[in-house]
Amino acid sequence: MRRSKAVSALALAAGAALVLTACGGGGGGGGGGGDVTQNADPGAIGGQDQVFHRPQVPDMGEVDTVVEENFHNYNDILGATHNVANIVGTIQILPSPYYTDLVDGKLVVKVDGDLMDSIKVTSTSPEVIVWKINPKAVWSDGAPVDCHDFYLRWLASASKAKDSAGASLWDTDPTGYENISKVECSDNNKTVTTTFSTPFADYRALYSTGGSDNLMPAHVLEQKTGIADITKVTDDDKAAVKKAANFWTKGWLKFDKDVDLSAGPYVITQSDLTNLTVLERNPKWWGPKGGPSKIVIKTNTDAASAAQQLQNKEVQVIAPQADNNVAQTLSHDQTYTTYAAGGQTFEHWDFNLADPILKDIEVRKALAQCTPRQGIVDNLVKDVLPDAKPLGNLVFMPNEVGYKDNYADLKGTTGQAGDAGIAEAKKILEADGWKLGSDGIYAKNGTRLTVKIGHKIVQRRADTVRLIQAACRQAGVDIQDDQAADFNDKRLPASEYQSALFAWVGQPNKAGLYGNYAAKDEGGVGNYQHLEDRAMDKAYREANQELDYKKRIGELNAVDKMIHDDYASIPLFQLPDFSAALATISPVSYVGVGGGVMWNAELWQKKQAQ
Repeated sequence: MRRSKAVSALALAAGAALVLTACGGGGGGGGGGGDVTQNADPGAIGGQDQVFHRPQVPDMGEVDTVVEENFHNYNDILGATHNVANIVGTIQILPSPYYTDLVDGKLVVKVDGDLMDSIKVTSTSPEVIVWKINPKAVWSDGAPVDCHDFYLRWLASASKAKDSAGASLWDTDPTGYENISKVECSDNNKTVTTTFSTPFADYRALYSTGGSDNLMPAHVLEQKTGIADITKVTDDDKAAVKKAANFWTKGWLKFDKDVDLSAGPYVITQSDLTNLTVLERNPKWWGPKGGPSKIVIKTNTDAASAAQQLQNKEVQVIAPQADNNVAQTLSHDQTYTTYAAGGQTFEHWDFNLADPILKDIEVRKALAQCTPRQGIVDNLVKDVLPDAKPLGNLVFMPNEVGYKDNYADLKGTTGQAGDAGIAEAKKILEADGWKLGSDGIYAKNGTRLTVKIGHKIVQRRADTVRLIQAACRQAGVDIQDDQAADFNDKRLPASEYQSALFAWVGQPNKAGLYGNYAAKDEGGVGNYQHLEDRAMDKAYREANQELDYKKRIGELNAVDKMIHDDYASIPLFQLPDFSAALATISPVSYVGVGGGVMWNAELWQKKQAQ
């Protein structure tokens, strides 16, 4: 799964009844299952946020976990590396001013009181925010977490420096940071003052893991590049910017314990970047010690096999992609606790608009019509989330205030003979000059209508492709499966695909989705499909500046409709957040925007089975 950027400090209200047996718990890392619904008013700009302090929990020794994809890059902020698998490894090591908590079924983004002394909006015109860092906060080499780290993160996004091809030297989404006109350091670099030239509604996402973001150790970059003080570097100093950007994009790739430092409860001590990552307690961590002394993160892409590992007690916690059989089996056995909820992650089928066939919008329209979205949900999702429906929005999820089905015009349902979507697809293709061949597949100007769907090797995605194949074959389209183990990690960010089936890990607030759909030269570092809609880019930027949330809902739905009209991406379904654990471990749940199952791992402890 890929992930998008930016989350605000929303208090999320509990929604539908629990789908599976949920992990118990309350504030500070507890959780209930079931859907969560976004509050219509995410909180006044500058409102006083709750503060989270990690409690001291008992030592529980080593914990072995299984996830579907392992950590493979320390710097996950880059367009080339942006992947939810990385945050699974770094959520416990990279610092974030805000902590995404799950309290009695509600997501609440709080100030991380272990890292920050305070975060205050001192003015709204212009918007000014003062961030005060805990004087005790240090990196795992003993260097302070300070204003240099904040400044570097701002520079990486706000810099206008380009390479010879016109792309950003930093390969980093500008959303929010480009609104900041200056970053000032004071109080021995433990106070950061950010002044905005234009408003930014989602300021709580800046620098924060809950916004698919975090702070990086600026002093490491300074040491490796010879830059004496990163806070003195501006775009006017082209040589320094080039050196800093080069290290930013290359120096923190993969895993190197000498530069991949921690300012969280754990440090990464080992990783093969594929199947195994090991976290151990950070000896320089100034807060309460985490419950697990060591966390071993293993990879298993097969949900049934992962469940078998749990049942064999080879591991204690698993977080595979939601699977109907696994969810039902484990949820009916009191030996385990399971968590399932309609989260922010959504499955979609993207088209590469640079492809000779798919650059034709009429072909994209036909594919959108023949896709059996209802059949996909019925066959692959409903046993986990019985109320699931085809997704009709790329910005809002069905359990969020603001959700509107902007894709109701897609007629594909089950993919069976007589499906209106199949007939509509054929009508579109024939009007576009495609002729049905004797093999039942359309062709035009000697080109057969063949479309490959690239995806990571996951059974549910292979099943999705088969359902699309069967339906669109009836519409005269030859769909081919193009799966690969490294698809998400390598081929997807390199745009090496004709079409792609994957999931974005979205956010409760929506500013960061801009980077997934904006043109490359407008900050679309996650826009792997070459979409260019300048009017949409402008509308999205304006929506991100709207501080009245109710007005912003309307503006964001207008943005979503513009993406719909480009037929660049077909939303399929809201992916269930899912995890399972031995009933003797608590509190285990899943927050996709905060590191998946690892979001609260420092709070895990042993308990008596219920």
